[in-house]
Amino acid sequence: MNSAKLLYILIIFCTVFCLSCAGSSIQSCPRIGDKAPDFTLPGLEGKNISLSDFAGRPVIINTWSISCIECKKEMPFFKQVQTKYADKGLVILSINTMDSASTVREFLNQNGYQFTVAFDFKNDIYKKYCCPKNADPNSFFIGRDGIIRSIKIGGFAGQNELEQELKKIID
Repeated sequence: MNSAKLLYILIIFCTVFCLSCAGSSIQSCPRIGDKAPDFTLPGLEGKNISLSDFAGRPVIINTWSISCIECKKEMPFFKQVQTKYADKGLVILSINTMDSASTVREFLNQNGYQFTVAFDFKNDIYKKYCCPKNADPNSFFIGRDGIIRSIKIGGFAGQNELEQELKKIID
């Protein structure tokens, strides 16, 4: 078989393969303007937490771990906005990706953080939200309508930067 025929067969095979995949359930990455994918994760207090539990409220999903320096640096900013916007129904859904419940509880208590905490040891959030694997922090700003309004990969430099993104979901 000459190389032209082999190339032709290869092109046909690739085309058929790609077309067969087009109808499969390959998940696309959520973008700004998309409905936020729902998820259910175990919570700090032992009961499951789903994003849908907070329907109708503005939500910040923030992934973190105690060993992450950027995560710990931005947590006081989240604490401040949580207090400042509590009357607007703001939920900070703090998703820990590595630490044990007892370690997280101790860390939160020592720092006076009162976030809603869930655990994602199977990287479900990374998969559903297409986060860089094990690259915390990641923040997703979800409006009352369940639509992603902003995405921030990496930590916030200050509270003002966080509040600029928060304005996109607080009315």
